[in-house]
Formats: sequence, structure tokens, C-alpha cells
Amino acid sequence: MKPLLLVAALLFCLFLALPLVQMATGRLPDVPLAGVETPTAGPAVGARAWWNGTMQTDFDAWLAQRVGLRGALVRTANQIRYVLFRELPKRSGTQVLLGREGMLYEKVYVDAYNANGQRPARELANVSASTKRLQDRLAQDGIAFLLVIAPSKAEIYPEFLPPEADVAGRPARRSNYENFIEHLRRDGVHVVDGHALFQEWKREPGAPRLFANGGTHWNEYGAARIVAEITRRLRDLTGKDLPTAEIVGAVTNRTIVGEDNDLGELANLWSPRLLAGPQVHPVTEVRPGAHVPDLLFVGDSFVFTLTNFMDRHGLYRKRNTYYYYNREYFWPAAPNAPLDKRQLDLLAELQGRDVTRGESDLKGHIKGAEESDKGSGSAAYVPPDPKDDVQLSYALDLLRGVKTDAAFPPNPDQAVLNQ
Repeated sequence: MKPLLLVAALLFCLFLALPLVQMATGRLPDVPLAGVETPTAGPAVGARAWWNGTMQTDFDAWLAQRVGLRGALVRTANQIRYVLFRELPKRSGTQVLLGREGMLYEKVYVDAYNANGQRPARELANVSASTKRLQDRLAQDGIAFLLVIAPSKAEIYPEFLPPEADVAGRPARRSNYENFIEHLRRDGVHVVDGHALFQEWKREPGAPRLFANGGTHWNEYGAARIVAEITRRLRDLTGKDLPTAEIVGAVTNRTIVGEDNDLGELANLWSPRLLAGPQVHPVTEVRPGAHVPDLLFVGDSFVFTLTNFMDRHGLYRKRNTYYYYNREYFWPAAPNAPLDKRQLDLLAELQGRDVTRGESDLKGHIKGAEESDKGSGSAAYVPPDPKDDVQLSYALDLLRGVKTDAAFPPNPDQAVLNQ
């Protein structure tokens, strides 16, 4: 019996020593962790830091990010916690919440859903009026503009939120989305309202899910229906016969496409497919059009599911995507590239295109200065000449690097559709 205990003790000590061996040699294989993590700086060393405890705390955080075999250890701990207790890790970056029936939510969207705060009415009016002026300016050059509002998973499927995230009385509160969409409609902005459409499609008899269990973005089926609505609106706006991908059915399987399990991956389990759930995919038929358009997308991560679907179905001749004005993506396929806002002449880039579109109400957007009697974005004053539009000129100066603003460029980590 004693030899067996000795062998077990030696094996246990060897197991404990493996992280140190990996740190010292780097020869033991590890697995990466999903997500973005800000590196922790080394601890400040000194008598005062030691005495007040900051040196120990900082060292603990520094070591936790650099311990050997960290990826394998984190995934093992997370897997055990999920299998035994149906809990997901609470991490400092993107936090994932496990809802009812295995539905995953990104905490930042749940917080926005439950928020009591209202954006000032004047701010929403200014954003809407500025968007309308941009739309009118592009129309002068024969360029169609379409604003696509991406829905929040928490807003569309609140019935699956975890009990601790379901705030009493939330359905009775008026959201920023409801206030903002009124301004957009009153101002005549061309909008594809993904929020309202998803609410409508969700109520259809036998409707497939529009979000995957493990995803924070619309799934491929939901994106395909939005693309069909975008195409319909563009045909109306341009009067041109555009190609379409008509949805003739849907299939459900376990095949993950694109970002349909992005939250499942962020949970950092050994088997993230446990969180993926069933996947809904559209069955489509492409109807060719007489005019194949040239499009520019400006938006956040919701854009990619749309463009991936449209790329595969050949619904445009050329496509560029400005992702937070930080990187540019192309179709036909080419390596993505950094986007230098200071060198970007937006109006010149739009020349010759059929349409430009983006997403609305990004948190951290640029706010206009105080209005004067000449206006700087007031909904009550819209200059007839674009050169007199203070807010439009200010936005172009930001893009060209002539001026700076604390809210520009936008921070991707804070980009949330406030609904």
C-alpha cells in the first residue's frame, strides 16, 4: 500500500510542477484561449508597495496571465464547472451569461436591455437629423443610403434570459431604440429596422430561431432575411433590377457557420460545441438582376454575417467594409488592411457606388457642439447648402484629421446598440 501512495504522491507533485516546467522551457504544448485580454504589467517593487499589499496583488494578476499551461488549466476548470454546476466563468473581458434552454447572452447587451437611463431627446434628434443630411448629400451624387439597425438578442428573446438578469418592469419602460426610431421615421431616413422585423418574424407560426444559442449576432437564417429586406429596399430606392437571394426554406442541423458560436467559444471549454445548440440555415435561390451593384458597408461586427452571405451569393460586383473605421475589408477577396481615417476622403470614396449603409446609435458616438442660431446639428435647423452644415463639415474634418474628438475614432469595446 505504501509504494502505491508514494507513486501517487510523486505523480501529483509532478503534475503540480508541469506549469513551472512549461514556463521554464516552453516545450510543453498548451492551447490558446478565445477572447481579448489586456496584458497585465509587472508589479511595482518597493517597501511601500509591499507594505500596502499592491505588490502582492499585482504579482498575483501578472502571474495568473503567464503561468505555464494556462490555457489547458483554464479550459479544464471551466469544463468541470459547466458539467457539474451548469455555470460559465466570469471573466474580465466579454462576459457570457447562460440563460434558459441553453441560450447564451453577452452581458453588455443584457445590461443595455435592463438599463433605466434614457439618452437625451435632443441628442437622438441631432443624430437623426445629421443622418438625414448625410443621406440627402449622397443623393445629390446619385448614391443611395440605407441605415440598418441590428437587433439585440436580449431584446428579441428576453424570455430566455437567466433569472438573475430579468429585471421586473423592464417591458414597461420605453427604450432608446423606440425613441430613436421615431426621429428617424419623422426625418425620412431610409431604415431597415432589424429590431422590428425580428419581432415580427419571431411571431410567425413555426418560426425558426433568428439567433443561434451560442451566438451574440443574428444567425445565418436571420441575416439572410435581413439581406432580402435590404435588397428589396435598394431596388425601391435605386429603381434598378438587383440580384436577390430568395429564401425558399430552412434547415436545422449542427453545422456552425461564421459567428454562430462566438459566445460558446468565449466560454473557453474543451468542447465549446456543447453550447452551440441547433443551427438554422436558409435554403436560397439566387435570382440574377440586370444591375449588379457596388456597395460600401460602414458598421460593427453585425455586418460580417450579412457580407459573408452576400459574398457567397454574388449579390454585388464589388464590396468594401469599414469596420469601425479601423480596418477595411474587401470583396472580391483581398487581405484586409488598416484604415487611416486621416487619409480618407469619404465623399470621394463613395463616388460611383450604388449605396452606402451602416448601423445606428453606436455607444460613444460623436456629439455635436452647442447650437447657435446658425445651427450645428439642431433638428430645427437644416442648412439648405451642405457647405453650411456645421456638423457634416465637422465629421469630414475628423475623417481628414483636421480636427480631433474624444469620441473619434470609436472604441470597438464600447460599441453597443442602445435599445
